[in-house]
Amino acid sequence: MTNITINTSKVLNTVSPMLYGIFFEDINYAGDGGLYGELIANRSFEYYEREVNPAEKPADSPNIRTMCWEAVGDCRFSIERRFPLSKAHRHYARLSGKAGTGLRNLGFCGEGLAVHEGQTFRFSCYVRNTSSMKLTVRFTDKSANLYGSKTFSLVRGGRSWSKYKLTLTATGSCSRVYPEIILESEGALDLDLISLFPTDTYHDRENGMRRDIAEMLEGLHPAFMRFPGGCIVEGRSFENMYCWKDTIGPLWDRRTNWNRWQMEEYQINGQSSPDYFQSYGLGYYEYFCLCEDLGAKPVPVMNVGMTCQWHEALLVDMDKLDKWIQDILDLIEFANGPEDSEWGRRRAEMGHPAPFGLEYIGIGNEQWGDVYFQRYEAFQRAISKKHPEIKLITCAGWTSEGEDFDTACRWMNANKDKAYAVDEHFYKSPEWFLENIHRYDSYDRSLPKVFAGEYAAHTHGDTSRRTCNWYAALCEAAFLTGLEKNADHVVMSCYAPLLARTGHQQWQPDLIWFDNESVYGTPSYYVQQLFGNNVGASLLETVPEETESQAPLTGPAKLAGGAIQFSSTLSGDGKILYVKLVNLAETAMDVNLQIDRPVSSCSLHTLSAGLEDVNSHTNPRKVYPVTESLSEPDGTEQNHLQLQLKKYSVTVLECSLA
Repeated sequence: MTNITINTSKVLNTVSPMLYGIFFEDINYAGDGGLYGELIANRSFEYYEREVNPAEKPADSPNIRTMCWEAVGDCRFSIERRFPLSKAHRHYARLSGKAGTGLRNLGFCGEGLAVHEGQTFRFSCYVRNTSSMKLTVRFTDKSANLYGSKTFSLVRGGRSWSKYKLTLTATGSCSRVYPEIILESEGALDLDLISLFPTDTYHDRENGMRRDIAEMLEGLHPAFMRFPGGCIVEGRSFENMYCWKDTIGPLWDRRTNWNRWQMEEYQINGQSSPDYFQSYGLGYYEYFCLCEDLGAKPVPVMNVGMTCQWHEALLVDMDKLDKWIQDILDLIEFANGPEDSEWGRRRAEMGHPAPFGLEYIGIGNEQWGDVYFQRYEAFQRAISKKHPEIKLITCAGWTSEGEDFDTACRWMNANKDKAYAVDEHFYKSPEWFLENIHRYDSYDRSLPKVFAGEYAAHTHGDTSRRTCNWYAALCEAAFLTGLEKNADHVVMSCYAPLLARTGHQQWQPDLIWFDNESVYGTPSYYVQQLFGNNVGASLLETVPEETESQAPLTGPAKLAGGAIQFSSTLSGDGKILYVKLVNLAETAMDVNLQIDRPVSSCSLHTLSAGLEDVNSHTNPRKVYPVTESLSEPDGTEQNHLQLQLKKYSVTVLECSLA
């Protein structure tokens, strides 16, 4: 038996309201083909064959490929660029043929899309045609079975582009259909920006997010959302760098960028991703709106004039950083500026007159060394001078120890007031998380606060062999109790990566997995959910005492220095007590909670499983929280709770105090 005494009257420190958030990066087809609701792959015919040397700027006439498209019947199909739709969309499809021929979209990763009977979709496209004719949009499977169609008439437009919009209803259910555009009579025309969205997007936004994936994010109740990377921010060339201004405005004005995760060195299990691009349909406006819909604060990460240091490590000269600095100043104006400002007007024109309330910005991602901090300081001087209200986040590099990390620590000691927080990353073994539960207990509180911006327990050194199992999640949970005990200084944390398309991932483990039809959370997801949905405002004095001799510690408990890891917090109004208990022992453990205030009711949320257990599309809730009430039948208030913690379990109590 272990007694744990909780003194609600003795507050040790505050708990950051931003402690648990999420981090989105477009890796594993997380954006196009994932969270972003668009169902047409290569919708603007801008996918191209990337150069061998990614440091080179793409040629003016890249080798455009008809990726994700194929002809239906004897249709002549080519990519042209003589009279483009816009400067950003320089290529379009020209097709000609007889009635019944046309184009078929293969969908993301060649997997088409799933439809359900009665489901409705918004279809749109830009067409240029010189004669009146009709087109049919339809869903077919590989056996030519029809699952919905709609015919519409084209108006003769000459050299000008005309936009057409319609709603298409699925007449049956199928796990893999392909959208087709079919000529109803012999003719020729040009097509561009072909788009298909489910009408049922998250919060019903027209250029919105896939509902089931977004609802999984909502289930975490994230305090913030870090975006858009990650390594995506840095890119592999100056041209490939992520620029937020490319991602706003009408869709026909947003350029397509190749995704740095398509490169061969990132493929696992023999996969190939030459069709992995960013349409920027999920851009900064959509990001800010999504944060608003989720109730999360935006935490954008901005390029600091450096590409990925792991690869080309290209640098913008110090005397040429003004453009990159101005981009951040303009982003602040886009997010927070009045409607009569240049970028505030752009925001209002997109449909959001009110400011988004941006408070945090990360300067660079996972960068290190003097070459980074020289650039960070240039950004910091300019941004803090004009916007001292913005909290800036600096980098601690790619690891949690070693010379690069020590360089960051030395810089912080000498520049304590130049950053609100430092972004630390932990891609480590499960055992590392157990051994570092107390990592922040003795951190110097005069230094910038800590943002654990990317972390995950990796069960194997080989990416392809890592699993999102219960053992990894259990060790992460133990580590999170240490973060919570230091949440006056460790103010933010988020797991990474967030999303992965099953069978097409470049990295694992990942928090949430999806395919065309379904989405599921890993054991780590449910740990995040329990911790993030039950976080108080104040850390309480919590004193453990073993009342009888325990068996020698083994396994995870030995590495952690104790079988039970815990934290307890109190809500801001003092009415709710949250207690988190992680049992690392290979046996059940009896615990007696002594509380200095009566408990009127208590909900108990428990996660437990075999250490190798995982969730999957076929068994999405193999590891899933079970909730029960501990209220006395007669409503009697009590000052103690007797529990038996299951072996290898995470238990969260939500207690209403009298």
